[in-house]
Amino acid sequence: MNITIDPIGVIKKSGKLVNVLIYSDFDIITKGVIGNIQKGIDLLIIHKNDEINGKHQVCVSKVTLIERSGNLLTVKGIRLADGDSVIDIRRTDDLSY
Repeated sequence: MNITIDPIGVIKKSGKLVNVLIYSDFDIITKGVIGNIQKGIDLLIIHKNDEINGKHQVCVSKVTLIERSGNLLTVKGIRLADGDSVIDIRRTDDLSY
């Protein structure tokens, strides 16, 4: 079975930090999550890398928000994710188990 998931953004490395750009088409969907985040908060970023061992790979990275400017989030904590598609973003304090 194949499942197609449209990305809501993209990850781009910028030196030691990483920029997560959320596409403006998905601003309304993510507004509840990224609309209330503050510097220093921990986030979970679910992202997909198409080039890991030639297979599709979904990863979950716990990151710390360094700065937010509109739909651009600057974070630290993601490794090996340059060019990955962002599938979802969640606040770690909003998770219910």
